Amino acid sequence: MEVQVDRAEEEMRRHNDSPRGQTLVETALVLPLLLILLGGGYWFYRDLSLASSAESVAHAQMLRAGRRQAGIEPRLSVAIHPGDNVARIEAHNDPLIGEIPLFRGLAGRTIASANVSLGKEPVGASLDLPSHALRVRAEGSVDCWGKETPSGSTIRRTVRGILLTGALR
Repeated sequence: MEVQVDRAEEEMRRHNDSPRGQTLVETALVLPLLLILLGGGYWFYRDLSLASSAESVAHAQMLRAGRRQAGIEPRLSVAIHPGDNVARIEAHNDPLIGEIPLFRGLAGRTIASANVSLGKEPVGASLDLPSHALRVRAEGSVDCWGKETPSGSTIRRTVRGILLTGALR
């Protein structure tokens, strides 16, 4: 009789030590958290990537507008995201603050901005990642005073006038 009881206890221990049920429960609890972390990581990477691209495009547009080169907004927009109407890129030159009498034609600062708005991204049958909306602004003094720029011709005329006046004395 003692032998049968010992076998029954041994068999119960074997069933209690079986990790199959525990593993299934742990997987069911941890898997959704892991998927949420992966989705959040992807969204964060996407946002960081779009912000970096928008900043590069804003700087490129600032340099082009400041040097009065032809705009390439459609090509820059595709560099951010190949979708239509995702990025709006613009730039303008502000005049020099407090115009100096001899240098009226000088440009001041060039300001460029890139607005990116990307809608929700479908990930699965019932899941959409949140949208992205970024505004990046680049600002700088870019006018290079080249021969073709208004600032360059103003500087050249003024310097020639000063040199001519000095030579006549």
